[in-house]
Amino acid sequence: MDARQTEEKHPNTPAPISKWEWLPIAALAILTVLYCTLSSSTPNSPLARFALCVSLGLVPGTLWRLTGRSSWTIHRIFFAVSLIAFVLNNPDLRPNKNIWTRIADNSLPVLLGFLASFTQPLWGMLRTQRLLVDSGVTISKYEALKLCLSGSFFNIFLPGSTGGDAYRVYAITKGNRAPIAPAIASITLDRLLGLPSLILVVLMGMALDYEFFRTNRILSSLIPFISIAGAACIALVAYLAAAGKSRRGKGEEKEPPAGRLARIHAMIAANVTRPATLPLALWYGFMSHLACICSCMLFGIALGVLGVPALRYFLIVPMAMTINAIPGAPGGVGQGELAMATLLDMAAPGLGNAQEGVMVMLLFRLSNMILGLVGGAYYAMGKPSHGD
Repeated sequence: MDARQTEEKHPNTPAPISKWEWLPIAALAILTVLYCTLSSSTPNSPLARFALCVSLGLVPGTLWRLTGRSSWTIHRIFFAVSLIAFVLNNPDLRPNKNIWTRIADNSLPVLLGFLASFTQPLWGMLRTQRLLVDSGVTISKYEALKLCLSGSFFNIFLPGSTGGDAYRVYAITKGNRAPIAPAIASITLDRLLGLPSLILVVLMGMALDYEFFRTNRILSSLIPFISIAGAACIALVAYLAAAGKSRRGKGEEKEPPAGRLARIHAMIAANVTRPATLPLALWYGFMSHLACICSCMLFGIALGVLGVPALRYFLIVPMAMTINAIPGAPGGVGQGELAMATLLDMAAPGLGNAQEGVMVMLLFRLSNMILGLVGGAYYAMGKPSHGD
């Protein structure tokens, strides 16, 4: 009897637990032990409260897994809830009335921060359109902008595994009647090319504020990881440049090349056949990260962040956004706030910028939510329209 017949006879048979789903269960056990240890020695310490909140957040997903269903979505949602609970339960992190007063009194830098954040989809639009046109998909800048905004809606507001990239592939293949291969390759490259730009910004932050980076014990310990990431990005850019060069002048191939790796290489190379495509895509990514940095810096100025020079944001913001992008809580809710609070507090020791860090991330998240709502409105208008 094969697996399909078994499923038909026993449709309610619990799905086998994957090795990755053991991680939250193991984390629950570790956090419980950590909380019991800390609460007995240093009651009410921030680390003990953090262990308690996160361990309680892992309980619903663990119980749900006992029913035989996948628990990842439940774990992600309640992980975000636990992080929010920790922030609200910590007076050093919880926003107070003074924070809101500062925002009201400094409305101009807040407004400028929102405007800087709102330029991100414009840079994403330029990069997406360039990669698609290079792969043979005809799409206007307006259609590319709608793709970016609608993708933001899916990334921000849907907690499940279907993200904005999957929607963008669907919209390109259906709305523009494009083959699925170049659509997948273009959107994948669009995502990958953001990484070299991000590493470039981090390296700029290190160079511009090297003395602080070198003397900070935590940041200086990241030098090997940043070096490895930088080397990987250089290798990626070199490969894409060589792949695009190898395809120039060959024209469109009548038959796909033999072999899976050869087909993947051909799909990727088709997106960078024009000499200017790769440097432009990297430039657009750099400008998008720069808009993010400027936005957070303006929010920090409005909130009265102390002792953090402007150049230090080039180091802090990309690191916080990288932590925010780790696939844990949906949209990084809670992760980004704690990361920005920790990094801003670490950037000016003893000045107490953690609370302001939480609000900087909340304001930045609000700007992205506004963009996501605009993208949701585009999505609600109906099916993807055909390209021009």
